[in-house]
Amino acid sequence: MTIWERLTAYLPENWVKLLEALSPSQQQAIQEIRVRAGEPVALSTAAGIQYLCVGGLTSLRQPGLVVCSRAQLARCVSLLCDESVYAHQEELRQGYIALPGGIRVGVAGRAVAQGGQIRSVQDITALCIRLPRRHRGCSAGVLPFVEQYGRLHSSVLVGEPASGKTSLLRDIAASLAVHHYRVAVVDERGELAGVDGLPGCEVLQGYPKALGIRQAVRCLAPQVVVFDELGEDEEVAAVAACAHAGVAVLTSLHGDSMARLACRPATRLLLERQIFDRWLFLAGRETPGAVKHCLCPEVMGDAIHWAPVDCSGRDRLGFARFPRPFPAGNRTGTGGAGAGNLVAADDLYGSPYEGAVVADGPEWEPVRLFAGG
Repeated sequence: MTIWERLTAYLPENWVKLLEALSPSQQQAIQEIRVRAGEPVALSTAAGIQYLCVGGLTSLRQPGLVVCSRAQLARCVSLLCDESVYAHQEELRQGYIALPGGIRVGVAGRAVAQGGQIRSVQDITALCIRLPRRHRGCSAGVLPFVEQYGRLHSSVLVGEPASGKTSLLRDIAASLAVHHYRVAVVDERGELAGVDGLPGCEVLQGYPKALGIRQAVRCLAPQVVVFDELGEDEEVAAVAACAHAGVAVLTSLHGDSMARLACRPATRLLLERQIFDRWLFLAGRETPGAVKHCLCPEVMGDAIHWAPVDCSGRDRLGFARFPRPFPAGNRTGTGGAGAGNLVAADDLYGSPYEGAVVADGPEWEPVRLFAGG
């Protein structure tokens, strides 16, 4: 079943027919379908926003565009939730709806909050439908960083949204399984294995990531655990436990530079303890899947040395300043209030650092690995 055939169950029939009538190259370029009440149906592509119209696509807001009415949006939400929005409140509370086939729908609306927690989401006003695709072989240029001389390196893919992180992780997992590695995939939202499955991998679907990581290590004896979007402190602690158990970890992280990542207390802790051997920075949404550079951190005293790594395994040391530690009881650094939430991580790693990493080193030319989102 194609993506468009799957979407027939959730979107107005005339929208799907217009999408099916697009050329294969236009269809392949679509990363997201953005639906807002009273506004034209917008399509996110690597080249920017395009609008759906009777003649195909256009980048101009002009007469003749397909506009989503409030009634159509409400009907789409009902269909996406199997006619029961209440039954999907837990997903909606986290900002998404998961569909079969790895399709994830982000939602925007009115939150009902209590005690600082979102209790429910009502009056949905916008949908962002992310279209999953299997780009077989797209990780060929990344695998030499992850697996060298028969050894798996814990690695994190760093990039902005729509830069190809999930597609690369999916293909890396499939490729490692083909090469007879024991691969456990923690697929909380069904995006990694949902396109057409991951043969040869043990998939823990629907598990919260921290719980799934621990369950995989305890019960499945993997050589590598793969999951998407490292975020919460509990996940950081689970990753540390996984690495300390001798299991490699492959994941992704939202970001676009080391300087900005270093402003996050959890990221600084990962750097200090060198949980990940490889930090692969992606070029961005304009060239999804393109690797900008791969860095290997080495902590030396109060500084960190970054070794740019190439596919042949040769390392060249580059120097970057790393901030000095401050006492655990006096957290006044860049992390601000967020640093106070890292109680569990502090127990594992020690006190976080303040300040930002300032990297000095050559910019590498991006290598385009695959086209599309």
